[in-house]
Amino acid sequence: MNTDVIARLAAANPVPAPARTSRHGRRRYAVVLVAAALLVPVAYGADRLLGISNEGTAVPTSSVLPGQSQLDQALRDMQVGDTMQMLGTVNGVRIYAARNGGGHICLAIDHVAETYDKGVFCDLNEPGFPSPDDRVLSFPGQLQGIAADGVASVQFVDGAGAVLDSTPVTDNLFASGTRLGPGVAAYIEALDANGSVVSRQKLP
Repeated sequence: MNTDVIARLAAANPVPAPARTSRHGRRRYAVVLVAAALLVPVAYGADRLLGISNEGTAVPTSSVLPGQSQLDQALRDMQVGDTMQMLGTVNGVRIYAARNGGGHICLAIDHVAETYDKGVFCDLNEPGFPSPDDRVLSFPGQLQGIAADGVASVQFVDGAGAVLDSTPVTDNLFASGTRLGPGVAAYIEALDANGSVVSRQKLP
């Protein structure tokens, strides 16, 4: 992918796209083009478009972030098709998701009461969300995104395990009003209804 496209996507996106390392090697969230077969992780809802219970409502991609030409172009560059699934609104944040041409989940968020607080990004991890190691898909630096079935809350923690921010999950969606910024948290954790940590994902 050429650097002009990467630069354009970075300029369009208000939240930097992170990279993270785990036992699977280097893992990335990024606004870049990918090419792969359209696959849904088998263990997590292979019969569902997004692999979660909340399948949302299909809406034209052009209606997701109207008037945001840079973000519209970013979605096209990420190979998002003609429609996205509008999953709902939580804490004033409307969340959309779709699988792109490479089979990876892309998110778009719209703080509906604010003009400029919007963003898009794609998960480039393999096998990617949702899977046993990837039960949470969140924008970096702020808990905003989607969680796998069975996840009741998500939280950012530091390297010592101290909770920096936590927010509940409703219909697979979550959105916290606290912005930590990229690089502050060491991990993002998914918790079940009993408060037990069911997954921990290392952040860059």
